[in-house]
Amino acid sequence: MRRTPFLFALAAFVSVTATVVATAPASAAPPGPTVLHVGQIAEQDVAPQPGSEPDTLVEPDVQVSPTNPDWAVAVAHDGRYPDGGAVDITYAWTHDGGKTWHHQPVQGVTKAAGGTWDRASDPIVAWGPDGSVYISILPVSVDCPSGVIVVRSTNGGKTFGAPVLAHYSDSCNYSDDKNYLVIDNSRHSPHYGRLYQFWTPFIYDADGNYVSAPQAVRWSDDKGKTWSDTTYVSATNVGTQNSQAMIQPDGTITDAYLNYGVGGQGEDPEGNVGHHGEGDVANRTAAAAPQGDQWVARTSHDGGRTWSAEVEITHDAGEGPAGIRCCLPSATADPVTGRLFTAWDSATPDQVKLSESFDGRHWSHPITVTSGKTGIDRVNVDVTAYGGQVFVAYGTRDTTVDNGRYVQQQLSVSRDGSHFAAPTSLGPLSDLNYAAEAGGKFPGDYAGTSATSGRLYVAWCVSSTPADPTAQYHQTLYAAVLRP
Repeated sequence: MRRTPFLFALAAFVSVTATVVATAPASAAPPGPTVLHVGQIAEQDVAPQPGSEPDTLVEPDVQVSPTNPDWAVAVAHDGRYPDGGAVDITYAWTHDGGKTWHHQPVQGVTKAAGGTWDRASDPIVAWGPDGSVYISILPVSVDCPSGVIVVRSTNGGKTFGAPVLAHYSDSCNYSDDKNYLVIDNSRHSPHYGRLYQFWTPFIYDADGNYVSAPQAVRWSDDKGKTWSDTTYVSATNVGTQNSQAMIQPDGTITDAYLNYGVGGQGEDPEGNVGHHGEGDVANRTAAAAPQGDQWVARTSHDGGRTWSAEVEITHDAGEGPAGIRCCLPSATADPVTGRLFTAWDSATPDQVKLSESFDGRHWSHPITVTSGKTGIDRVNVDVTAYGGQVFVAYGTRDTTVDNGRYVQQQLSVSRDGSHFAAPTSLGPLSDLNYAAEAGGKFPGDYAGTSATSGRLYVAWCVSSTPADPTAQYHQTLYAAVLRP
């Protein structure tokens, strides 16, 4: 096991007092978040393989325990392949509120770590109400098999058990992609403790022609040991991507996802790089409506068995800056208030926007989180909420500085879900010259945030100059821990 202490250099973090516009001179602005720790928490754990990009951690997620604010687990790709997946998945855990982190590769999934799959992708973390923590992983083959794997830890993320297939397909005409895991932690819910595993199956006809990519879900009521049959959230004849499920205190579950329409398609799946390969940013752009992608939601009141009619949240979901592959929308539920929030990188113009709902069916008009300064790109928006506060993390890239080479991680905070204070900068600049590549510079299609009482965790990837002057890549996993 490798242990990585946080970096405490003053240049690596900023703690600021947020300001809001007051209606009277005597009004005092509420204090902003306090950065407790920030720094690198993981680096490559597995040896690079032929064709992979050495020294690259990509596409992070992080989740804090709902029962212990000092416990958190973060995950990322470990050794990215430019055409899809990674050599393995790495995870990092802390039991002291982010003072120290430990990291190691997930065992038993890829051949590089004692498993049978060629590669792995799209790690997602979720905690259960009993303190178990789960990682959902997309196993990747260079032939037809595909699936979704879940591993479970009963010691707070120190070690994980054997992989369990939540879904498996041995057909070349059904290829799995973009998994998402969420757990019902509400004691008032009839489905208390249920694991919901979402993913995107790409479906092809007998001749290998693309047909559709609906959103699918299975659930488990025995801590991931066994799983239900597949239920489809969306219509089965449309192209969709990126389930972001939100659970309210009564167990109602709302799933937000991108809908490209009948015949439309987002990225090609990573689940089968040999047969269909991985798409690129241009592929998604070609399918997008002129004003942006459509971001929609459906709601289930019976534990995922049936789903309501689709409602539109926005038709202005962007796909990230030119030359960077990133920027899937994000969604979250406040476990205290039950309010639902979703955030995205707007296509017109490039701003971070947010919408809220109390029932999953009616969504507010978009709220602009970021300022309107020109020449600033946004990278990988992620939203979390707790106790009425809303936290939106994103990177900013100033295109007027060295051709947009650098990305700064930012955090915007709202005390009411509607008005956002000036952002807090987190960590050092990320230098895209040394980032992973996959259809563009690749920090990942998403980043991670997670909040609970008294703690906020943010995870993202930072690329920087490698120690070896002949090396092409150096991208590691960073995290910040804040007191909201």
